[in-house]
Amino acid sequence: MRLWQWALEVYVRPSVAGACLSLQDGHGQNVPYLLWAAWRASEGRAADVKAAAQLVRRWDAEVGSPLRAIRRAIKPAWPGIDDGAREDFRNAVKDIELHGEKVLMESLEALSGEPGPALDVFDTLLEAARASGDPPRDGALRALSDALGGPAA
Repeated sequence: MRLWQWALEVYVRPSVAGACLSLQDGHGQNVPYLLWAAWRASEGRAADVKAAAQLVRRWDAEVGSPLRAIRRAIKPAWPGIDDGAREDFRNAVKDIELHGEKVLMESLEALSGEPGPALDVFDTLLEAARASGDPPRDGALRALSDALGGPAA
């Protein structure tokens, strides 16, 4: 299954979105990158995780984080700005942010090898977190692994 479709399907599972956002907001992790790592596990795909982490760090610094910051900055009402116009603009930024996540995931998928035997989800999440340069957050990563269905989701 293609990464984007897989991510859309698993993100709506109970606790997945919460675990992802906790890793993003509380631990500085990139959600599309973590979902890619979990997808790799489910598909048994090898990949150059260091190259993927390097791509994600640059994308997040120059594209993902700035778009998220804009979307969050314009969420509350602004005196002097029409609420309807502000919300329309925020939704447009949200759509662009989501499209950017799709572009990133397609790029990460292109770095992945062919399918093989399923891998351990937690281990691939841990490998991705380590490759991104951030110290692993075992408990938070375990929560995402469990929400996705455990060892080989």
